[in-house]
Amino acid sequence: MNPRLRDIERLHVVLLAAVALAALLTGWLAPASVLLGGAVMGVNFRLLHGLISRLLSPDAARSAGVVLALMLGKFALLVGLLALLLWRTPLEPLSFAVGATVLLVAIVFSTLRAPMPAPAS
Repeated sequence: MNPRLRDIERLHVVLLAAVALAALLTGWLAPASVLLGGAVMGVNFRLLHGLISRLLSPDAARSAGVVLALMLGKFALLVGLLALLLWRTPLEPLSFAVGATVLLVAIVFSTLRAPMPAPAS
């Protein structure tokens, strides 16, 4: 796995733990919903990485249709899972959204922390 993606995942886990702990200590958010939102986004990020890596591999010419079908299936499964979670479980939607947003924060922090590429001459 790309070291930058590994850094994003690591930072995501640390930030998610910090936000869940803050939710637990303050009582403003439901910690379980925060963790579930972060876990759903983390798993989605990992699956997207695997599917895109497969799509961009040298063998992609003959398996592009399969990978695109898997991406569509993953998307449908994710939307179905989210609908099921939000409508059938006692999930706090705002806390879930905060947990889901932690991955985006990790991506932004990781990008800002990364060294700037050398300008082309």
